[in-house]
Amino acid sequence: MLKPALTPAILQVKAAKSEQEARRLQLRSLQYLERYVYLVLFNAYLHLEKADSWQRPFSTWMREVASKAGVYEILNRLGFPELESVEDQPFSRLRSRWQEQSHSLEPLAAGDFL
Repeated sequence: MLKPALTPAILQVKAAKSEQEARRLQLRSLQYLERYVYLVLFNAYLHLEKADSWQRPFSTWMREVASKAGVYEILNRLGFPELESVEDQPFSRLRSRWQEQSHSLEPLAAGDFL
């Protein structure tokens, strides 16, 4: 069986010099992945709601359409199985990722956004 290619993010986490750096890189990678999912969802919202001139706000669309499609379950199971099982990853759940971000004393890097 072929092994999937390791992404640059996973390679960075595996090459980290300390556990703290590995956790920081893993959190950042998952946050980027989460943002990408939201961009895809927003694109779907724009295309699907165009016919109604976007009468329904994105937050309502997320509750009424995306949540029924299981988006929040997917977001709550984000992870990199190459590093460890999703159940063992502390940042696999939305709440954990956002709590870690709010507790982090590290300043945001250029290009980062909340």
